[in-house]
Amino acid sequence: MEKLLHNINRRQFLKTLGGSAATFAAATTLGAKNPFSEEDGEQGEMTYRSSGKGDRVSLLGYGCMRWPMTKNENGEDIIDQEAVNQLVDYALAHGVNYFDTAPRYLQGRSEEATATALQRHPRNSYFIATKMTNTNDYSRKAALEMYHQSFKRLKVDYIDYYLLHTIGGTRRDLTAQEVFDKRFIENGMLDFLMKEREAGRIRHLGFSFHGQDDGFDYFLSYHEKVHWDFVQIQMNYVDWKHHSDSKNPVRSQMLHICMSA
Repeated sequence: MEKLLHNINRRQFLKTLGGSAATFAAATTLGAKNPFSEEDGEQGEMTYRSSGKGDRVSLLGYGCMRWPMTKNENGEDIIDQEAVNQLVDYALAHGVNYFDTAPRYLQGRSEEATATALQRHPRNSYFIATKMTNTNDYSRKAALEMYHQSFKRLKVDYIDYYLLHTIGGTRRDLTAQEVFDKRFIENGMLDFLMKEREAGRIRHLGFSFHGQDDGFDYFLSYHEKVHWDFVQIQMNYVDWKHHSDSKNPVRSQMLHICMSA
């Protein structure tokens, strides 16, 4: 890996990452006409977006769902931490400053490996995003344990971008709206996370969406209460028209911002 990174160019770097790198098309301050500053600025080849809270976030973010793997002395699969360190170093050196992980990625090991690599750099030189993936156990106890465990794994006292993970999912017996209510409303977790944002332990609160239209507008209806700071949407980048005709102004605005980013 060290030899690979020594003379690697940007195209080769992205090819090496495979599915790990993803564009950060996040929208902040949905109530504003445009949450990003027009004075985006550039550092080398990297373009930045300035959020309403003053962050200058690289347009290209680093998805940490898959890290390079190797074998330990017992032949077991483990994360190749040296390779992770080198990839993170290369990303930071070339302007990437947004790193996205989650408790579910690599059974929690992604958060730990990401933290180990990033801790070798100043805390104010990068932004960490992680998520609440309480899709199996909807109890408040399980959600709180997941939340606090992320802080331990990431070794931080605040999280820059915190997402309600993959909302929009359904079950045979529950709609997307009912699943959302059980995951975040009935157990009081959404209120809890809003208070954590007020306390500064979460700097930005948002959600990632992997679902169908039937639940999307319902989630956006919480914007008046929550004031979502950003969103992360699974989207076909070449499909510029789909959803663009929505009659929901917040929804249309958010999708326009994401596709324009």
